[in-house]
Amino acid sequence: MEVNPPELKRDGTMQVTAKEGAEFLKRSGAEDLIPAVDGEGDAKPDLKRDTTMAATLKEGEAFLESSGKPDETARTRGEQEQIDEALAASEIPAIPRDNTMQVTAKEGKELLGDEPIGSTRAETEALKEVADDAEVVEGEDDDEDDDEGDEDEENGDEEEDEEEKANLKRTITMAETLAEGEEFLKRQKTNGDAKEEAPQAEAAS
Repeated sequence: MEVNPPELKRDGTMQVTAKEGAEFLKRSGAEDLIPAVDGEGDAKPDLKRDTTMAATLKEGEAFLESSGKPDETARTRGEQEQIDEALAASEIPAIPRDNTMQVTAKEGKELLGDEPIGSTRAETEALKEVADDAEVVEGEDDDEDDDEGDEDEENGDEEEDEEEKANLKRTITMAETLAEGEEFLKRQKTNGDAKEEAPQAEAAS
């Protein structure tokens, strides 16, 4: 029966070899050649210095923007504090939104008075037109009540005028008819006389 030799794991063998190589380099004084490793024995990734500085600068700018960037002219913390105090004193105090809205609503109510107001401009215009039409109708009703007597008198005068015009037109028509009849009779008489004279002239000849 054959006996197989024990198998060694490759990772374990490599780690042992690396450790032995590192110890040899330390004894030889060449520690700079030993690669940096983390706790698991893996080599640490090399970070470029430029990338690290750029990341640090970006983080610093973000921090300053969130916490308040110092003034460029300030050289010390004391100067920066003085600048901050001056800016705070010059800022306009914030007015509460509720108070502002109440004042605006009050002023708007005084300006508009009793005019109807809708939820939109279109509704407001429609309500205003309805109110104006109602006022016009009321005014027309009052005018109609006041002018009823005058209209009755005017209607009577107009009827009389129409009757006079009708009578005048009838008279003119009758006169024209009479004149036309007289002319017709004259023509008939003239034609009759001419016919009677013609036979007499023939007999005499």
